[in-house]
Amino acid sequence: MASLTAAFELTSQPDWQEKYEIILYQMGWRLGGKGASGRNMNAQARIEEHGLHILMGVYENTFRVMRQCYQELGRSEDIPLATWQNAFKPHNFIAFPEYINKQWVLWPYDFPTNNLLPGESDKLPSVWESVCLLVEFMVDQFKSSSYLFSTLSDGEKLLDFTGIPESIKSLLKEMNIHLEIPNVPYEIGLLYIAQKLVQKLPQEPKTHRAIQHHALLWCLGQFRNWLFRIVEEIIEAHHKFRRLWILVDLAYTIIQGVIVDGIIFDGFNAIDDYDVREWLSKHGASELSVNSAPVQGLYDLVFSYENGNVNQPNLAAGAALRCFLRMTLTYKGAFFWKMQSGMGDTIFAPLYEVLKQRGVKFNFFHRVKNLKLSEDKKTIKTIQISRQVTLKNNVYEPLVDVNKLPCWPSSPLYDQLVEGEELKFRKINLESAWMSWDDVEDIELNVGEDFDSVVLGISLGALKYICQELIEARKEWQQMVEKVKTVQTQALQLWLKPTLPELGWMMPNPVIDAYAHPFNTWADMSHLNVSEGWSSEHYPGSIAYFCGPLEESEEIPAFVDRSFPDQEMNRVKETALKWFQQNIAILWPKITLPKSSDILNWNLLVDSKNGNGLERFNSQFWRANIEPSERYVMSLKGTTKYRLKPDASGFNNLYLAGDWTLNGINISSLEATVTSGMQASRAISGFPQKIVGESDF
Repeated sequence: MASLTAAFELTSQPDWQEKYEIILYQMGWRLGGKGASGRNMNAQARIEEHGLHILMGVYENTFRVMRQCYQELGRSEDIPLATWQNAFKPHNFIAFPEYINKQWVLWPYDFPTNNLLPGESDKLPSVWESVCLLVEFMVDQFKSSSYLFSTLSDGEKLLDFTGIPESIKSLLKEMNIHLEIPNVPYEIGLLYIAQKLVQKLPQEPKTHRAIQHHALLWCLGQFRNWLFRIVEEIIEAHHKFRRLWILVDLAYTIIQGVIVDGIIFDGFNAIDDYDVREWLSKHGASELSVNSAPVQGLYDLVFSYENGNVNQPNLAAGAALRCFLRMTLTYKGAFFWKMQSGMGDTIFAPLYEVLKQRGVKFNFFHRVKNLKLSEDKKTIKTIQISRQVTLKNNVYEPLVDVNKLPCWPSSPLYDQLVEGEELKFRKINLESAWMSWDDVEDIELNVGEDFDSVVLGISLGALKYICQELIEARKEWQQMVEKVKTVQTQALQLWLKPTLPELGWMMPNPVIDAYAHPFNTWADMSHLNVSEGWSSEHYPGSIAYFCGPLEESEEIPAFVDRSFPDQEMNRVKETALKWFQQNIAILWPKITLPKSSDILNWNLLVDSKNGNGLERFNSQFWRANIEPSERYVMSLKGTTKYRLKPDASGFNNLYLAGDWTLNGINISSLEATVTSGMQASRAISGFPQKIVGESDF
């Protein structure tokens, strides 16, 4: 996605063809990297993804690119995804499973909609503006719980001057903030005073006085402490009180930490040497809040487990808080925007078609093997590439039509390849580093003849294999490849006969995070059944996507070990079966056999081959994301400083693009990837000049 974004931005300039010739080299038959999806044309054209992908309402750069792409594509109305708003639909309902008293309890949360659209903002809130939004969030949470006031107030006195330090009273009087807040308990009034205080402070924190920040924290701290006194003894038994406390405690802790640690001046990177739980504890968050479902959900969201081991959570505090505050406080329209087809269909096919129309050249089936430096070690001199196949007509047309929608197939279109029958017979995976296939030709691209500048948009996990000279030449590259880690992930997709209510799920269609490991994340994707090719006999009532980290049991074997991919795929299947049997009935209580509470009814799975019982699981889809370029890039504590900026590769003609770069977001996501691609384009051309969200200020 980073490479495609860089090409999209470069070619968005009216005179780009007078300046550039742009060629993209792609291993295998499809675009998208770890975001690629395919249609299995041997299984009802069903969508098969690398994992679960949902856009967030804060993805300003991603939506700006996709909105421009769909507008330029100009599809006719009879194509299913004619516009960007056909392709992406708002979704606001999430649920966090809490493990309370040795049982799972669902915490539903329906984010309020707003009338904004993603892709239209020219900036995101600064750190201080995020503090202001957090105070408003605390007030809103408490207002939404106003029915609890009579229980919580316990007859406490109304707000007056008693107990407020003289220095704070003087400040509030000077700022014309009235202390009299009628008809609310004393400490609740302090929450409203804190709200008035941040509303009156200038947006530039350098103009603030220390006493103003002290007053803010004192008021919020008094309110927080009062709330805990009220709920302390009932916190496990009463879900609403517990959840209100967790949200208030987390909000206060973040505000305090951001002010005390000087993040309002230095930015979030300043605390990336801490793990996020470690940082929350440092600033006094309760153990309940530190280990709460929303915090757990952050780790699960970005697979933040070293070596995939769920007992080793590790997530840089600054990157996590930046992500958390942006996605919860500044989303546009909806918290999530669900794609209405596969990621390949909604994002990469439109980008491919637009870039091709603009004149960008695509060389599919080309595998980058090595980047070689000039003698002075300052420039990329040669790129060594192997061509994987021979095209029959010298041009590869990669898309297939599914219900009038251009889509990527899940395997190459063999009839366009000279070696197609052999590849199909031997089941060669041209996207795998472990494939047992001899490429048909080695190619060398030379600077000054075949290229001037290089955008390296291959993901981090592959760099140690293709950039050895660069790593040896510069200490910064050695540190980045060594310190910025990646992790294997696993994904599972299920097609089921019953609808969600028929499975026993009685809430709205959800996205769930922070559930039992390792498949800790589930999203209902039942809306995709209309875009697949199911017959009425096998039409699914619901579709479920699961994902999570995949623990690495030992060192990744050399690429000559051809058995490794199958070994890992089998491990995912075994893990999925065990997890499914142990955990799914809690979410779907009616998936069990009649008169049994723990034996699963496998016959509820859709299987066009009509297998019996457990055999039907074989017809579902799962995958182990083990390939070097599809491993998930982690944001471990202490590693942000080792990332390289897209315009600071250290080599004269090399630009970097990917979520592994120092791009201002610094946590693996489509938005970080798009932002990095924009930054690579700007380094080459000066455009786009404005990139939303690349700075905390």
